[in-house]
Amino acid sequence: MDEPPPLPPNRLFQIFLGLLVANAIGGALLFGVTQLLAFYKGRAESIIAYPSFVLIPVVVGLIAAWFWRRLNRSIAWSALDALWLSLVGLAAAALVLREGVVCLVIVFPALYVFIYAGLLLGRLWFRPNDNKLRLTIFPLLALLALGEAAYHPEKQAVVIDEILVHAPPEKIWPHVLAFSEIPDPPAYWIFRLGLPYPTQTTNGGDFVGADRQCKFSNGVIIKEKVAEFVPREKLTFDVAEQPADPEAYGHLTLHRGQFVLRDNGDGTTTLIGSSWYTLHVRPRWYFDLWTHDMTRAVHLRVMNHIRRLAEAEK
Repeated sequence: MDEPPPLPPNRLFQIFLGLLVANAIGGALLFGVTQLLAFYKGRAESIIAYPSFVLIPVVVGLIAAWFWRRLNRSIAWSALDALWLSLVGLAAAALVLREGVVCLVIVFPALYVFIYAGLLLGRLWFRPNDNKLRLTIFPLLALLALGEAAYHPEKQAVVIDEILVHAPPEKIWPHVLAFSEIPDPPAYWIFRLGLPYPTQTTNGGDFVGADRQCKFSNGVIIKEKVAEFVPREKLTFDVAEQPADPEAYGHLTLHRGQFVLRDNGDGTTTLIGSSWYTLHVRPRWYFDLWTHDMTRAVHLRVMNHIRRLAEAEK
């Protein structure tokens, strides 16, 4: 049986060099994008920022693939390589850009996928005699990234959740208007990582135009104003002032919230909670998955607390 060929003496050096250079260039590109965004706002801002989220990680993967082109990395090894590249990039973002844990956790899956895609494209791109492929891959990626920004404009989204409460609307309504501090520790895993979670709601009056406050952990407060008030049926409130927490709420605009009580006629009530928002990051389809899940966690924490309070009065 033939013995396996010996490993190149500079193999480890090539791996580390590719890791460091790829992330260094990716960091430089990211810095350049942030500088451009300081000068360009509005539509130009979206054209610069949104494609960059896709293209920069792909470029990192391509650069690393070029350094590792003679190492015969398998697809499985490339998956591990993408993990190291992603972790180094996240560590740099935490140290240099001071990104919080929640943002890093949310970005990681997409960052990993795009870097891995860059590595796999590099396996093809840097093969000999693939000149035509080299000329087409990156322009196609750029067109796809630009197309996502151009054809998926910002628009309001809504998250709606409902629970069954074993109490009539008149028992639930006072707790919809305001409730004392929620004693339960957060169950949602991202809350445990530092995402602010709701703790208490205050009520400034039972009329349209009244001020409300939804208090969150970490001192975050969402200031609201009552827009619709139908006793024991509906409470709608507009967000009067965006919260100041940049990690949790710096990438979306909160518009409106609503509670609806639907009497089931059998001593139970369906409590429906809704939230409207606009997301400002791309790719929207990806970040909206996270936003929907986190908004639902906020709804259920509040609504389950309201349910417990109402059912305890029976």
